[in-house]
Amino acid sequence: MEILLGTVCVCLLVILCVLLWKYISLKRNIRHFSQELEKLKDSDYRQPVKVTDFDRDLAELAVKVNEHTDIQRQLGVEYEQRKKQLGSVISGISHDFRTPLTASLGYLQMVEKSGELSDKNAEYLGIVMQKNRYLKELSDAFFALTKIENGGEKLNIEEINLSNILTETVLEQHAWITERNISADFDIADGIVIQADLHCLTRILNNVMSNAQKYTADRFGVSLKQDSDRVVFCVSNTLADSTALDIDRVFEPFFRMDARTAGGTGLGLYVVKLLCGRLGWTVGAELHENVFSFTIII
Repeated sequence: MEILLGTVCVCLLVILCVLLWKYISLKRNIRHFSQELEKLKDSDYRQPVKVTDFDRDLAELAVKVNEHTDIQRQLGVEYEQRKKQLGSVISGISHDFRTPLTASLGYLQMVEKSGELSDKNAEYLGIVMQKNRYLKELSDAFFALTKIENGGEKLNIEEINLSNILTETVLEQHAWITERNISADFDIADGIVIQADLHCLTRILNNVMSNAQKYTADRFGVSLKQDSDRVVFCVSNTLADSTALDIDRVFEPFFRMDARTAGGTGLGLYVVKLLCGRLGWTVGAELHENVFSFTIII
């Protein structure tokens, strides 16, 4: 009886050891599996997921994960190819569209200068020319946007005195600020130098100032400060009707606060966000009461 009981105990101990070994092995494989899945987040990582023992269920799971990963990578490649193709098509269409549009605008200007129209026809001609100019602005924006989204513009990073360029840009806003009796507040620190592409920076500043010109009610402010290892550029302006602004959509393409009265294409801040992303900068927007603030952190 004692021998039988001892044998049972030994068997139970062996079974327990086997189960414990399987449990430890399973935990080790799950940790390894988790580490392999974490590596797959890197788009450049091309190694398949592997398991360290011959557990059939884990091996099948690894096969399924690898098959799914291959499909996702292929879909990603196809998406990028189609995106580039679509960008090329849109760029080509906008280019072909701009050529006759520019010509028609030129002919309309010749008719306007002839002075042979009645007052009513001259009014109609002015409306047509206004619509033509808007279409040309829109087609130009499309052409530039597709180049940015497809990375067609190569960056030329150089050392730039942001304080000087921003001061010049702000001075260029003098006409509309004075004409509309806008209260302006500028606080631009001297000597702030950054690494950036001059063409991208110029477009960013022009788009931000153009947005402020369209929507400023009575106060307009620009600040540039350096805080330890970062540079903060902020533009703020009051709005005539802050309820018309959806702050969560200001960086969406074609979004305009009031499409009926505001000019432009609705692509200005969207382009700013794309360009800042290429330069590694962060953009943000806030609305406090009737003051809209736009910030770039470099």
